[in-house]
Amino acid sequence: MPYADLHIHSTASDGTLSPEEIVRLCRENGVGALSVTDHDAVEGTLRAAPLARAAGLVYISGVEIDSLWRGRDVHVLCYGADLENGALLACIREARAHMDAMSDALLERMLKDFPALSREEYAAFERDKTLGGWKMLHYLLFKGVTRSMTDGMRFYGRYGVSYAGAGFRPTAEVANIIRPAGGKAILAHPGVTLRDEANFPRALEELAAEGADGLECWYPAHSRDVREACLSLCRRRKLLVSAGSDCHGSFQDTQIGQTKTDMGDVSLELLRLT
Repeated sequence: MPYADLHIHSTASDGTLSPEEIVRLCRENGVGALSVTDHDAVEGTLRAAPLARAAGLVYISGVEIDSLWRGRDVHVLCYGADLENGALLACIREARAHMDAMSDALLERMLKDFPALSREEYAAFERDKTLGGWKMLHYLLFKGVTRSMTDGMRFYGRYGVSYAGAGFRPTAEVANIIRPAGGKAILAHPGVTLRDEANFPRALEELAAEGADGLECWYPAHSRDVREACLSLCRRRKLLVSAGSDCHGSFQDTQIGQTKTDMGDVSLELLRLT
């Protein structure tokens, strides 16, 4: 049976693959159902949809929206929604603006320690989208502050720039915007989001109670215990089961279809959101 990979990033956010390349790799890797779920952006999924369907693949429109729960960043995968819905688009664009504002805040705090950095230069700087990542990571590498793209991530913590104070909407509010737009709200990689929780099953149940329609149970970084806890909660709460690689192309290590999850192991209701 073909695989399902409902969590892929393109050059529209921080991935290195174009929608065309994603569709090609899905066919090569045995993926029969996919979703491009860029961070707080819909351009990639809108481009990928007709390409995937023309290639004979099942395509579910998607976007990954940043939200906040108990001071931590929670990624909500929105599937099958009307991407022209005004409230949903406003939520997505607002989250994107908050992400950009975090980088602006980081730059302001770094100026005193790195005089070669410049507000004006950063404002005019254009990143190479085919390399993945986001603008601030590219700029720090360009200026010689870092030696690799991912090395720049550590500066957010070092300079006290966090999601907690960035103004993101609560997870429950995001979920309650997705559903009226005809979509499903799926919690992305809960094993990563809740990795520091001493009692993972309890924390998972509490987070899912924020309005989640389902969980991304099959995920490369999930241990068997985490996956089984997710699947168990889905059975008990009648939540939808999803699977995704979270592939960012060469920006990160995972590959399209990496979980090798059969389409039959994903909730049929998700696969019907075409």
